[in-house]
Amino acid sequence: MVYAVIAASSIWCLYNLGLVMIFSFGPTMLVERGWSMAAAGSTISIVLWLTALSVPLGGLLADLTKRGEAIIVVGCIGFALLTVLLSRSGQVLPAVIAVGTICGLPAGAIMSLPARVLEPKTRAIGMGIFYTAFYAGSPVGSAIGGTLSTSLGSASAALDFGAVMLLVCPAILWVFHRVVAGQNPPAIPLM
Repeated sequence: MVYAVIAASSIWCLYNLGLVMIFSFGPTMLVERGWSMAAAGSTISIVLWLTALSVPLGGLLADLTKRGEAIIVVGCIGFALLTVLLSRSGQVLPAVIAVGTICGLPAGAIMSLPARVLEPKTRAIGMGIFYTAFYAGSPVGSAIGGTLSTSLGSASAALDFGAVMLLVCPAILWVFHRVVAGQNPPAIPLM
């Protein structure tokens, strides 16, 4: 189940990279368009405020509907499309509100993936593997976003990179299912 945990961690990492690109490069993108730094930062911060509402809403929807995987897929694709819209739209405020409303929806369902494959006695080491893989991938993705932004001369490139990372999440979810389906029983000890 180590591979399933690493797949789940990869989804969490790429999802967070999509979010990080918004906060790290969104204000710079708006400044490139002529906004003041204060206005750009304040406007992008709306995403964070709305995410504080959309994360628990997504978890509630996943619990009520029992369709957590659909929420991951639709949420990541919707988040990616809205990120691309934000990087290209002149209507920034509606795009920011839409991103903040949608981006948090998959978080709870993503974080439930490791619990599906880890027994209680292996959950501590499994979550250690989960977070090790997550923290190993996060700075690499951020560096790639920064490099793209610098080399292409626009912060929008980093947002587009984040959108691509979000679109990879459903493919990794498919890999997660393939790994889990190949195991019998579904939850076995890591050691």
